[in-house]
Amino acid sequence: MTPFRAMRRGYEARFEPVERVVLAKVARDVSAMLREEAGLDLFADGDEPGPSSHHAPGKGQAWANGLLAPDELTDADLARLTGVTGVGRIPTDPAAQRLLPDASKDDADVADEFRRLTQNDVAQAKVDRLEAFAALLDLPSGDDAPSTVGRHGAPPPVRVPREDAEQFAGALTDVRLVIAERLGLKTDDQVMQLTDEIMWDRQAGREIPVATDGRAARRFWSGVFVAAGYAQETLMDVMLAELRGRRPLA
Repeated sequence: MTPFRAMRRGYEARFEPVERVVLAKVARDVSAMLREEAGLDLFADGDEPGPSSHHAPGKGQAWANGLLAPDELTDADLARLTGVTGVGRIPTDPAAQRLLPDASKDDADVADEFRRLTQNDVAQAKVDRLEAFAALLDLPSGDDAPSTVGRHGAPPPVRVPREDAEQFAGALTDVRLVIAERLGLKTDDQVMQLTDEIMWDRQAGREIPVATDGRAARRFWSGVFVAAGYAQETLMDVMLAELRGRRPLA
């Protein structure tokens, strides 16, 4: 992977094909996990209200112009009608909790209310940017697809339009947060130590192994974590440099 640089058509870097495939797959896995943990599956078709889960009024309860009585409404019904669940689903996966943290650690009522009012929108925005990130990294396919080898045998660049750069960087953040949780990384010192180990291995010519057993799997995911961090850091660097006007376009 090469660092991102500012070009006239956006920000560009060259990823090895395997890096593109792995990061795209991880992003889609994170998206699926987040969708399930946040309860976005309550919606029938995207944000459009779906049919009620009730097929008939309950015993002793009446319909009013086709609407359910208040005590018949489920969280799914509320989500379809308003986009707000009656009770915000609290993620059980620690990785999802990193992506959707409590708004307050001291006041449970505030945290619950904030989650109820905002979680669907926040989670959906993260899902959308993860899917867009994965789509941008997907390798060309089909008979008419351009070659996966660019000039001089180098891989073709990954080009991030300027208007999408913040979302691309945000998706990298979400991917890194999930991998960090899986690896048990809790502090900046642990992240720095892991990064140093992976970079030292690469400089020494030791390849990151395929994830086949416990130790190899940890080294593999550590390599993915560091690669995502490198992409994120170099992208943010060129964005900030361009914003400050210190670096001309190539």
